[in-house]
Amino acid sequence: MSCKMHIAYHIPDTPPTPSHPIPKTTISLPRHSHWTSGLHFHTAHTEYLHLLRGAIWLHLDGSDMMLSAAAGGEMYIGTGQRKPSGAGLVIEVPKYARHEWRRAENYYGVRRTIGVRYVKPADVDDEVVVEEWTNPADLGKPLFFWNLNGVIAGVVDDEVLSGAQRVVKKVLRSWWVELQLFVIFWELDNWPVFVGLGGVLGGQSRLQKFAYRYVERSVEYFMTFVVLFAAKVLGWLIGIRAVEQRRTPGELWRAYNR
Repeated sequence: MSCKMHIAYHIPDTPPTPSHPIPKTTISLPRHSHWTSGLHFHTAHTEYLHLLRGAIWLHLDGSDMMLSAAAGGEMYIGTGQRKPSGAGLVIEVPKYARHEWRRAENYYGVRRTIGVRYVKPADVDDEVVVEEWTNPADLGKPLFFWNLNGVIAGVVDDEVLSGAQRVVKKVLRSWWVELQLFVIFWELDNWPVFVGLGGVLGGQSRLQKFAYRYVERSVEYFMTFVVLFAAKVLGWLIGIRAVEQRRTPGELWRAYNR
């Protein structure tokens, strides 16, 4: 499946089996793709990212990382040299860890500074291919991507909407899509950071680090919860569901309803 942001997905369309117990979703980003995962976190799953090809920038729990498949893992952002003690090509994202990733070339584009030269990874212009999976290895990730992309692609015609849904869609206009996405985010453990404080309380002292880690994060998590909870309630009232049969492959749908 592909979407409108220069990205291609290979999403499992069957539930896990003894021979394939971990459903993995593959994301491909061609050169010049400006897609980003957006800053988000998970509360019920540990996520894993496996860089198979190309170079990506990853923000993980307050730290920036540059990963290159050609280099075998994490590199120094400025010099392009491999970090001897840096991360490899499989990154573990713990529960509640705020994270975002995108193509490395986009990071260098926004960080371009007069008089500063970056040594970029050798594969910075290559297609990026990343595998994602979670622990526990349940249906959440495949269901999330199938239903997310179904909403974005607009696979549902107005004729199948209820009267209440049509009224809300008319009132919300372009926010109708966001409402559906927020319902999916709530149900399938994908929590976007709407208010990123960006370390405004951070610093080097122990107290400042405590403020960054706990106070700022608490505010960010609270705002995310409030927004998604409101969307969840409104969605429930008018019959919006995170997982719908028309957006979900048959075997996944049957497994979801068992």
